[in-house]
Amino acid sequence: MGIAGIIIVAVLNIPLYFLIGKLIFRTWESFWEAVKYNFKPDFWSLLTGRYLEDMWAETKLFVWIALSVLCVYGEIYLINKYFFAQG
Repeated sequence: MGIAGIIIVAVLNIPLYFLIGKLIFRTWESFWEAVKYNFKPDFWSLLTGRYLEDMWAETKLFVWIALSVLCVYGEIYLINKYFFAQG
């Protein structure tokens, strides 16, 4: 499967990304807070007393991205194994 196939699978998974995000973040506010903390330097969060909140928000964002990427990878693996298998 070429790059076009990967892009098609990634685009078709958009509803799945929303579902995973809803399970992890619960609200859009929580999602945007995680994005905000991701760009804020950890040292600044430490100075303002929000270091643990920062780490938790960044962890949730990382898990969401990792699960989304793993879903695409897994689907591409299964498509290649069962539909494009040679032999």
